[in-house]
Amino acid sequence: MNVYFDLNVFDRIEKIDSLENEEKEIYSELENLILTDKITVPYSNAHLNDLFRGFQKNPNYIQGHLKNIKRLTKNLCICQYWGQNKTTWHFREIDDFFNEKQSEWEFEPQSFEEFFKGGPSPLLLLKLQPLPNNWKLGYQQDPMFGIMYPMSKVENNMYGLTADIFNFRTRLATDYSLYKAFKVYLIKGLNKIGSNKEMLKAVRGNLKDLPKHLDIFEIADKYAPKSKTSGNENYSRVIETFYKYDLKGYKTDANFNNMFDDSLHTFYGAHCDFFVTNDDRCQYKAEKTYERLKINTKVIKAKDYLQIKSCLHHNQ
Repeated sequence: MNVYFDLNVFDRIEKIDSLENEEKEIYSELENLILTDKITVPYSNAHLNDLFRGFQKNPNYIQGHLKNIKRLTKNLCICQYWGQNKTTWHFREIDDFFNEKQSEWEFEPQSFEEFFKGGPSPLLLLKLQPLPNNWKLGYQQDPMFGIMYPMSKVENNMYGLTADIFNFRTRLATDYSLYKAFKVYLIKGLNKIGSNKEMLKAVRGNLKDLPKHLDIFEIADKYAPKSKTSGNENYSRVIETFYKYDLKGYKTDANFNNMFDDSLHTFYGAHCDFFVTNDDRCQYKAEKTYERLKINTKVIKAKDYLQIKSCLHHNQ
């Protein structure tokens, strides 16, 4: 049986000797299930993302975290590699993977302009392509437009727009107040669309078979043009569905990186029989995502480990 652990579960097992008796029993049982080969637990690049953020704050504990995960997973890795159309299960030394990710992060450009430090780029030709004449009207509609596209306001060309999109994504990952404001902006726009009776009437008029109970997200899922965020369609579906539930506001996350990595954990958890997390926000959105996409993975907290044991007993 394959069981996916959130990092908070690995962390509690690592600290098992310092836990109170009730907690110690829970994590001892989970650890024993692994060490007696009753369950198989992989690690993923989502765990490495979590670990790297902790490493940036305090690098002193990283070797202990990596050693603990290696002991429990035996270096079994599940990863959706860039450009691949399916997820890879393989054995990969976690220390090497972490070091590789660390090197990538160290050299990752923090702004669009950093791409051109080595010399001119063909992207500079985008400066010759102006934005549509009505582009500047957006700055009059909402202050967020100016926050998202400051260079475009000055440059008024496709280069400025491309730089703004790249830089805004980077800022969202580091500026929590900006991410919060951006979510408010998105939710306000979605609510405005959802309450526009004339527009919804027109949509329903053009789509005669549209069920009346569908909300704006469900209408978009069913009828909007499909975009691809990955060569793996299942990856796109899980990540996008998870984020839509986050946008709906209940159990929402104020941190973009946390939200994205929780969605990534949810994607990898979907490849296993159980996804174990102690995070209420992640558990709720993972459950809703699996329910929506008809994925059979069960999402539980560590204290509910008896469900795993019961399933193992039933399968014997």
